[in-house]
Order: sequence, then structure tokens, then C-alpha cells
Amino acid sequence: MAEDNKKRSYPKIAKGNWFGLRAKFKQKVPAEVSPSYLASAMDMSPASASSNVIAPLKTFGLIDDGGKPTDLAFEWRDDGKYPEVCATILQSIYPQELRDLFHTPDAAYKSVTSWFARDGKVGEGAAKMYATTYLMLLEADLEKSKEGAAPKAKPVSKSSPAPSRAAAAKPGKSPTAAANGSAGAALRPQQPPEGEKGHTFSPKLHIDVQIHISPESSPEQIDKIFESMAKHLKDFRS
Repeated sequence: MAEDNKKRSYPKIAKGNWFGLRAKFKQKVPAEVSPSYLASAMDMSPASASSNVIAPLKTFGLIDDGGKPTDLAFEWRDDGKYPEVCATILQSIYPQELRDLFHTPDAAYKSVTSWFARDGKVGEGAAKMYATTYLMLLEADLEKSKEGAAPKAKPVSKSSPAPSRAAAAKPGKSPTAAANGSAGAALRPQQPPEGEKGHTFSPKLHIDVQIHISPESSPEQIDKIFESMAKHLKDFRS
């Protein structure tokens, strides 16, 4: 009964550390996998290296208690033997029940997580890490090492530019243009009759008045402007 209530521990290692260290081993297998070696090779703290990498490597059988790489580690770095090494680790660590229930790479992640939560008597977080490591070994797929190597480009969202104030405004005469037109018509002197052109000299006078009205002006303010114009220009004589 006491054995049944005892927590069972399983190895867990991040895919980035698993494939990253394997890439280092392919370049050169170190004489010893120490916390300081991993801190430099994997860019992590020695404390993190001890708990998150060295501990699972020992459980996997890739290094011995002294940190020295085993024969299995040399086979682990060989692409041709990688699936065989993963199968060896699965058989040496995980119970037959788990391997009987979930023996294909397409095993349901949620179901595997639930199994580890029950068997290991752990929370969801730890169960998920156990399941991720187990499925990684079950897949034995080196293509997975390429995932996340290059960040995906963010899709460029197409958005229509905001319409400018000039484009948003409805077509029509502006207050300035209207003022110009009305003032120009009011200030244009009358021309003499056609028959009198030869006897009198009447110079043509044309005056343009421009009024700049602020867009913030209220309708009442605009009305006052035109009232003032009419007041000052009504007595104009040519």
C-alpha cells in the first residue's frame, strides 16, 4: 500500500536543451558534462544546468554519475542511430503499461498528460513536462530539432489609410471660395451699354477678396463674418 502511495518521478527536459546539447555532441563530445560546461554551451546558469539538464541526462543513461558521456551518448549523436537510442531510453525508463497504451507518435497529448498526473501523483504542470519528454522520445524525429529555429514572420495586416481631412470633406464651395465669388460679383462695376462704348472711357476694375476662415469656426461666427463684409462693402461705388 505504501508503495502505491509513493510518488513516481520521470525525467523531463526541454526540447531546446535536448536538441541543442545533441548538436554540441555532434561537434565534439565533451570529456565531462558539468554545470560549468552546460552554462557556457547552452547559455544557462550552473544551477539550472544541474537540475534541468544533468539530472535527466543521467536518468536517460547518456552520462554516468560523474558526468562522463556513456557509449549511448556517442550513439545518440549519430543521426542513423537516433531512433534506436530513443527506443532504448523508452524501454529502460518507462513502465510497460504506458508504452502499451501510448506506443505511436500520434498519441493524444492530453491522454498522456493525464496518465502521468495519475501515476506520478503530480500537478498538471509537471505532468505536461513528463508527457512532452515522453512523446519527444516516442516520435524520435530529428526534423523536430528544426522547429523554432527561425521565427515565423508576422503577417502584415492590411489596413486602409485614414482618409485625409481634404478627402473626407464633401465636395462643395468652401467659405473662402463662396466669399470670393460673392465679393467679386458685388465689386464688379456695371459696364456701359454697347452703343456707348465708343463715346465714353470706362476702365474695368476687378477686386478679389480672400477670407481665411478657421475650420474650428462655428456657423454663428461664419455668419458674423459675412454680415460684416456686407456692412462694409454695401456702399462701394465704381
